[in-house]
Amino acid sequence: MDFTFNESHKDPGRDCFVYTAHSELDLLAIDTLREQAATDLFGIAPATTAAPDPYRFHTTHMLVLVEGELVAGAELVAYSPLGLPLSEWPALDGVLRRSRRLVQVRRPFVRPGYADRALPELPFGAVGGLLKGCLQWAVSHDVGEVVAEVAAGRAASRLAELGFVPVAGARSAGPVRTRWIGVSELVARGFHPGNPFYSYLLAGDESLLLGAPVSALV
Repeated sequence: MDFTFNESHKDPGRDCFVYTAHSELDLLAIDTLREQAATDLFGIAPATTAAPDPYRFHTTHMLVLVEGELVAGAELVAYSPLGLPLSEWPALDGVLRRSRRLVQVRRPFVRPGYADRALPELPFGAVGGLLKGCLQWAVSHDVGEVVAEVAAGRAASRLAELGFVPVAGARSAGPVRTRWIGVSELVARGFHPGNPFYSYLLAGDESLLLGAPVSALV
């Protein structure tokens, strides 16, 4: 599957970037910001254990920076021999791993005051910019499907609007549900007229610094 984005050479003006983390300072800033919230944007409470994350070597951190300040971020965990950090992974293993081009998005966060704050460079706010970065990263890395664990509430409704649906075989009770979407389906929405948000997701700009694509996921 090969998509070409329409590149924009517009001067971003304000120092706004959507990029993949590449330094210890980035990771430290992420931890500092996450400590300020009881749950992430999916309504999931952070892990209480201080043990190293076994998925860290398969994780890409997508960040949004405004005027040198980290304002939003999320993790993209690629399918590997470890599976995925879904709490239901053993039960969903056979359902989901038919596609090895599989990524879980988890631990999204946004700095208070930036969730719905539109800027000229981020017309749909930091969360919109974060989603744009994640989508274009997924396409450039040949990701086929994206899954997420989401608690009931606004996040679940917003993901449903984007096209995320419950995973067949996931538990039907409890506040946390596993949802998925095909990347090609989300991309296709950008070619439907009348919705500027999806057009924005596909529009390239010089503020996206997503790193070099890999040849294949593990």
